[in-house]
Amino acid sequence: MATTKTKQINWLFPDPNVEVTEEDIQAEIRRAERSGSMTLEEFNERHSQWWAENI
Repeated sequence: MATTKTKQINWLFPDPNVEVTEEDIQAEIRRAERSGSMTLEEFNERHSQWWAENI
């Protein structure tokens, strides 16, 4: 079975030298949804903000 290493991303204080992809954001959303730490609405707002600033 293959294992994947997750990228260490500091979401609060992003490192400008770490490339964050759309896949990274989706993985963080799935992780946070499972943990119950954030609502879907909050995810959507943060994702939209990131998308507007970075794409």
